[in-house]
Amino acid sequence: MASTPAPRATLRDIAARAGVTRMAVSLALRGKAGVSASTRRKILRLAERLGYRPDPEVSKLLARIRSRAPAEIGSGLALLTSGVTPGDWKRLVTERKYVEGATERAREYGYRLEEFWLNERGMTRDRLAGIIWNRGIEGVIIAPLQGKLSGRGARDLDFDLERFAAVEISETFETPDLDRSIHDQYTSMQRCLHELCTLGYSRIGFVIEDSLDLRVNGKWTAAFLEHRHRHGAGDLVPPLVLPGPRQSSFDRWFERYRPEVLVSIDRLGLALLKARGCRIPRDVGYASLDLDGEDSPDLELSGIDQNSRQVGAAAVDMLVASIQRGHRGVPEHPVRLEVEGTWRSGASTRGSPRKRAG
Repeated sequence: MASTPAPRATLRDIAARAGVTRMAVSLALRGKAGVSASTRRKILRLAERLGYRPDPEVSKLLARIRSRAPAEIGSGLALLTSGVTPGDWKRLVTERKYVEGATERAREYGYRLEEFWLNERGMTRDRLAGIIWNRGIEGVIIAPLQGKLSGRGARDLDFDLERFAAVEISETFETPDLDRSIHDQYTSMQRCLHELCTLGYSRIGFVIEDSLDLRVNGKWTAAFLEHRHRHGAGDLVPPLVLPGPRQSSFDRWFERYRPEVLVSIDRLGLALLKARGCRIPRDVGYASLDLDGEDSPDLELSGIDQNSRQVGAAAVDMLVASIQRGHRGVPEHPVRLEVEGTWRSGASTRGSPRKRAG
């Protein structure tokens, strides 16, 4: 005879064991304000021990109800930022969009995002962790570390995360290995190449700095080479991976392979083409892999919108889920949630008629 499955643990069961009300249990499990940090931890431990799982149908109903009204802002989530000054990250459009997306999504869950600058003078990292914890904050989002945007040298985060649920936006450090919300570089490169082929380009070139390629584990270059292999060598030229913006190396490569269109990122390829006096797109087309990271005063660029606001929002989704499951510290099996980019047509490629206004 088949054994009867154990009854599902309920909020009432957890409340009885914890000696609190069902409302307190509900608030704690949803990461809401209204219970102390110690009570929340006690409830989360009990819920895990009892094998509590929310009823999926009830969860869907509550989600529909909550979607009709803005959530009440209660508990905080910590945003750890870096750079030479507290607002250094705001110089970069991509970083601002990460934070905008995270702030908006946190508000939907009923959280407020509180910024903490990692390089505050006279503030040790241990003391900062204590301040965050004493404010009742259990979730930490690490914005891209400004000093570690390069892939060269040691890339680690010196911060005690054992008490917190934590998620990194992007991939600027290797240790500790956390859950991450990132842009899907591999798929975006494939999409970019597909669009350029559709526009009639056959000799497609790609240039990138090796430090950036290393930081994303070679995903840009791997996707470029895979496309070249899948479609046959044909007119696709080999990628140029530079140790820096070296004009002479680029010029030799350009003269040898004569690409019809160049793909690059972070202003590198655009600056190298302009230094040669190339007219875009008349002499050579150009496509950016991060439209937020580049700008041209007289030309609207074609390329990939990395959907950075969605990357920031996804980081909050992951963090709230970790808080509600009671996960703390460095995960045994880190998860990477990748957000796909979107192709945008501009005037830097043929067949893309829009010019920048003004």
